[in-house]
Amino acid sequence: MSHPFNGINFIKTPRKYDPKVNGAAPLFRRKFHISEPVESAALYVCGLGFGYYYLNGAPVSDDLFTAPCSDYRKTLWYNRYDVTEQLVQGDNILAVQCGNGWYNEPFATSWDHNIAPWRDNPKFILVLEVNGKRVLSSDAGWKCTDDSAVIYNQLRSGEYFDARLYDKNWNTLDFDDSAWTNALSDTTPPVGIFRETPCEPIREDRLYPAVQMFDRGDGRYIFDLGQNMSGYIRLTVDERQAAGDVLDIRYAEKLDESGEMNYFNMGHHYRESDFAHDRFLCDGKSFVWSPKFAYHGFRYIEVTGLKNPDLSTVSGVFVHQAVKARSSFACSDEFLNSIFRAGQMATWSNLFWMPTDCPTREKLGWCNDAQSSCEQMLTDFETERFFAKWLQDLYDAQLPDGAMPGIVPSSGWGYGWGNGPVSDGVLFEVPYRLYLHTGENKYLVQSLPYFDRYLAYLETRRDENGDISFGLDDWAPPDYNDMVRAPFVNAILLVKLLRIARDAAHYAHRDVTPYTDALERQIAHIKAKYLSEDGTCTIEKQTAAAMLICHDIYDELEPLASQLARLVEEKDFHHDCGMVGLPHLYRALNKCGLHDYAYKIVTAEGFPSYRNWYNDGMTTLYEMWHMRDSHNHHMYSDFMSWMMKTIIGIEINAHGYEIVDIDPHFFDGLTFARGHIDSPRGRISVDWKREDDGIHIEIVLPETVDARYDGQTLHGGTHTFVIGA
Repeated sequence: MSHPFNGINFIKTPRKYDPKVNGAAPLFRRKFHISEPVESAALYVCGLGFGYYYLNGAPVSDDLFTAPCSDYRKTLWYNRYDVTEQLVQGDNILAVQCGNGWYNEPFATSWDHNIAPWRDNPKFILVLEVNGKRVLSSDAGWKCTDDSAVIYNQLRSGEYFDARLYDKNWNTLDFDDSAWTNALSDTTPPVGIFRETPCEPIREDRLYPAVQMFDRGDGRYIFDLGQNMSGYIRLTVDERQAAGDVLDIRYAEKLDESGEMNYFNMGHHYRESDFAHDRFLCDGKSFVWSPKFAYHGFRYIEVTGLKNPDLSTVSGVFVHQAVKARSSFACSDEFLNSIFRAGQMATWSNLFWMPTDCPTREKLGWCNDAQSSCEQMLTDFETERFFAKWLQDLYDAQLPDGAMPGIVPSSGWGYGWGNGPVSDGVLFEVPYRLYLHTGENKYLVQSLPYFDRYLAYLETRRDENGDISFGLDDWAPPDYNDMVRAPFVNAILLVKLLRIARDAAHYAHRDVTPYTDALERQIAHIKAKYLSEDGTCTIEKQTAAAMLICHDIYDELEPLASQLARLVEEKDFHHDCGMVGLPHLYRALNKCGLHDYAYKIVTAEGFPSYRNWYNDGMTTLYEMWHMRDSHNHHMYSDFMSWMMKTIIGIEINAHGYEIVDIDPHFFDGLTFARGHIDSPRGRISVDWKREDDGIHIEIVLPETVDARYDGQTLHGGTHTFVIGA
């Protein structure tokens, strides 16, 4: 695969690598001369773990946390920037700062990144082309220093910044770097393949000023930003803080009953490092600061060491992958509006080169969470490019025997726990959902070899009963002692995986017979084991009945539909399922014509419910129904997809939105609802409201989309209807 870095090496500082030492974020500089007018210029960069790049004193871009994380043995993501306007004919200066990121984590956590096989001092590789010619690259001619103002940096722990060591001119031509040393050229050939980053960058989104400040005594203040988010502090200090004053900054999503920061014991995973802790050392002057190499999940920020602060001292910066919202939702029920907004914020907060489980505790690409949320993320956000990037990471994570880890990217952890079809199935889910939402089958076709390898691997994991029993169960239900277990869940999910692989084989012009035969055997196995003579499921749980219904594993729908209705009624219209069951539950209820049952579950009071979270003051979705642990997860976000499909009533009927079904439901208590989806073919919107003479509906379609509504086929344009009072 071609890339711009042929013949050049990564460079780093010459300090000896010590895997137990964090080290500062080193600085690099290189002066160069351009003798001709600059007509075009491109900069190609890859920083391991993260790199920030400056031309003539200004940032090359607003991008954060590059290069994207990966299994660095397999893929090295790089970025290309057009820097034509930043260069001048004559003398120029290119400067770089590198930090550890995912590449170099020295402390032990539950996920073993400290023993990652690629670890080393942070480094970068770079090529600058001007007018089509290479004029500069990373080599030993660069000057560097470890005497950086960033004296500690760890993505998942925090950053320490000593303002006394900072020189704002360090990246300009006028700075004297004579005391710096020459960089070390890393002559070890990169193992990973260079690939250009296909997705949107991570950037700052918006600023949330503090809305309340609580003086806890002894120079310790807690600032409430009013919104849970991913990101970091924007700290403003002035001369009241003396040189050498230490400001310790900690982050939390919740306060306890006494008004103190509540970490929900999340720091127990960080056995050798502080949890969510930044530090700023003052220089006695005015300074505005945010970390560059760490981010956190938080609503509250505690700062110790401040002198006479006010609300303007602290703000929160919302940071995430810069994907756009694709949908909108509004209705007459503010509760529904609020949980939809919370779902948006939770999703954005967990888009960091991978679909993370939470920005608070782990920042890991948990595959079970992603499989649960993939449909929602593509319905509500322009995540095609995001998932295209992560799909390569999924390929990279697969072992030769087909096994997958529970987290991707992984440094080796997750192949022994947290995986199984509940997680590994995302390898199939992502290309399939991309196909549905874009109409492009290329992701299915290119994934087929990985599908085949995984399906063969699953056959090796069958036990003496023919079951696939490893991996996660129906994870995170209201009652962990009463969940649907892996053998059943895996059996049903295998049907889904085989169907996706069969479709991929069809588009790859391969014989689909092996997949069809395997499907028939698997469905027969499930019916024999899990369907009673009366057509109901032998497992009396919402998840079990819903999964059979969604995947069409029955002879007659009615017995299962009646069973599911009863199981929902017996729980007084509350969830009795985990993250696997919940998306199936909503879809199964719709399929059975029980849309009002799903609506009652989404709007239910008491435990377990979204309203419980809402009454607790949620601004992002929680991880657990009992409201402990993380307060910024996306794995229970599929209700957002259900709301768009059912309350607004927009559902894909043909791949890529060529045809959609419009079927809004006018639930009791709602007086209006409106929303849109910006499909790849244009905006589709539905707006309905109750009037004295009935329900007025307006449907707006782009010219490239047809819709089926109430037995009619609608073409592009605006269509209005009135349903009688």
